Amino acid sequence: MQSKLKLEDAYENLREHLDKYPIGFPASKTGADIRILKHLFDPEEAVIATKLTDKYEPLEKIHERSKLDINISELREKLDTMVSKGAIHYKIVEGEKHYANAYLVIGMYEYQLNRLTPEFLGDMSEYAGNEFGMELFGTKISQFRTVPVEQSVTAEHSLPTYEELEKLVSNNPGPYVAIECICRKAHKMGGESCEVTSRYETCFGMGEMAHLYINEGWGREVNRQEALEMLRKNQEDGLVFQAENAIDSNFICSCCGCCCGVLTSLKEFPKTVDFFTTNYYAQIDADMCVGCGTCIDVCQIEAIKMKNEISKVNKRRCIGCGNCVPRCPEEAIQLIKKDKIEIPPNTQEELFARILAKKNEIKST
Repeated sequence: MQSKLKLEDAYENLREHLDKYPIGFPASKTGADIRILKHLFDPEEAVIATKLTDKYEPLEKIHERSKLDINISELREKLDTMVSKGAIHYKIVEGEKHYANAYLVIGMYEYQLNRLTPEFLGDMSEYAGNEFGMELFGTKISQFRTVPVEQSVTAEHSLPTYEELEKLVSNNPGPYVAIECICRKAHKMGGESCEVTSRYETCFGMGEMAHLYINEGWGREVNRQEALEMLRKNQEDGLVFQAENAIDSNFICSCCGCCCGVLTSLKEFPKTVDFFTTNYYAQIDADMCVGCGTCIDVCQIEAIKMKNEISKVNKRRCIGCGNCVPRCPEEAIQLIKKDKIEIPPNTQEELFARILAKKNEIKST
């Protein structure tokens, strides 16, 4: 009984450790939190993970601080095993791996691309629908920002670089990686197919994220032109572009309203736009609209409804993806820039600092 209690303590200690981060790991009433950690870590790995932080650190610093009864070579081997399981991650700094704990989303969950099981997906669904969902969306500061599809914008929009899809990719030095959509893959495991596209390799990473995915065999390395072509196909399919919510972005997800965990969750809220970072909304010219309903069919967030045989955009729900603009046969839709523009933080680190500050503010009130 004592050894069993110690094993449970290892996972609970890790959960408490991870819960201190900007995207925490709150306790679950059903035990889904601990079951998820057991999928990701064995007990010894759980102990090691409590010695890491969410900031990337070199092996020597981790070994010195951890006081674990293993030598530095053994620690490196265990950390690399944890990376291969998608439990933690690393980045290369001056040719050396720096390790860190990953958040559950975006992070550990997405890294399970080749390790999905029905049990794990069931636990994730249960956890995301309850305690972790509140953690992920509670601050209303999104890890994503909506990038409008290229065919929906004109020169008059004067897009900044971080909102212009081609420049967002071209200004990143690479490498680039094409990644299967884990949400679509999870739906397929459950016997469901995507209503928007038959393609699975639709997500995209670059820079540090691409290094990790390529090195771990989680994605397919592509060149810049191949990356842009993949994103153009995603646009043709009507997928929503959600880039990392930082000017120095490392990924672009291409999402649908039937499979994507974020879109399917947030479109249940009446004011969906509160949970997305977007600087645009769609507007329909009622005089030009013929009520064909094409825009309603293409909208992934259910922001357009028919009223008196004319399509109407609900600005409380529209996230400004622009997919409806090129699909309208009457050219009755345009993308409008909001009066108040949100400029994303420069880096991922600044983004999570904002999230943590808001989280602490909410806790103090």
